Amino acid sequence: MKNDLKIAAVVVTYNRKELLKECLQALLNQTRALDEIIVIDNASADGTEQMVRSEFPQVTYVRLPENIGGAGGFHEGMKLAYEKGHDWIWVMDDDAEPANDALEQLLKPVFLQNEEIYALASAVITPEGILCLFTRRFFDFKKVCEYPVPLEHYVKESFETDTVSFVGMLVSRRAIAEFGLPEKAFFIYYDDTEYSLRIRAHGGKILTIPSSRIVHKARDKNSQKERRRTPLSWRTYYGLRNKIYLYKKYKQSNVQFYLKIMAEIFKLQASIILFREHKFVSTVILWKSLVHGLRGKLGKTISPSGG
Repeated sequence: MKNDLKIAAVVVTYNRKELLKECLQALLNQTRALDEIIVIDNASADGTEQMVRSEFPQVTYVRLPENIGGAGGFHEGMKLAYEKGHDWIWVMDDDAEPANDALEQLLKPVFLQNEEIYALASAVITPEGILCLFTRRFFDFKKVCEYPVPLEHYVKESFETDTVSFVGMLVSRRAIAEFGLPEKAFFIYYDDTEYSLRIRAHGGKILTIPSSRIVHKARDKNSQKERRRTPLSWRTYYGLRNKIYLYKKYKQSNVQFYLKIMAEIFKLQASIILFREHKFVSTVILWKSLVHGLRGKLGKTISPSGG
């Protein structure tokens, strides 16, 4: 392994300074020290800037003038790290906490010296130690769907995947030089899936290394009953819109694609009619996401609100 490799971590944050503090401490505790830690703050209003500047002065802190979403944050952070000459860029949200040797486990010569490998990924686990299987996935282009890598793969030293989330993805400089940066117009959700598929579409390999572990603390605190009392959220809009756009881009069969998408739309519409208390607003959000996804209308079209 080259000793002169420059490696940066890019952490995107928004109004979660306590989680960010735990993430940054874990990054500073790595057995293979990072050359730089870059925090991209999506215009937090909870004192994040003061916390970082006072408690982590060694961290490169960038405050954006407005919230441009996780996709925009990763775009800007990876762009900055690339411009600074880093060879590998380790990306994650503020609710991620890598094990102390997570980076070291990724940086084995057998992985770094393989020119076909453009990205490496840690295994993602819950705070209770349960593997989050759906963060490392295979993609079926004919059926137009993703499915999680089976559990038995995690006993291997490494395994190839088609898509990985940006929770603990180590991206090579070559990936950015050849394939560009993540699509910031996604705003939030599926930007990592699109970037993975872009690498794979050009023949690049993505490996998951099970011995490298990172805890993801994301939780949905609301019950299904509580969620049904509110309209479909902006999160649902961006997730569905971007998914439709992405699947349309990488489809191999028009028939399979449209059957799958319309089946999902009608299933959600039925759920709205049967269970949602805000049926009209939810229906508008649902069909807007479909139309925008099919037409390729991306960007920040709905302002985030709530959690």
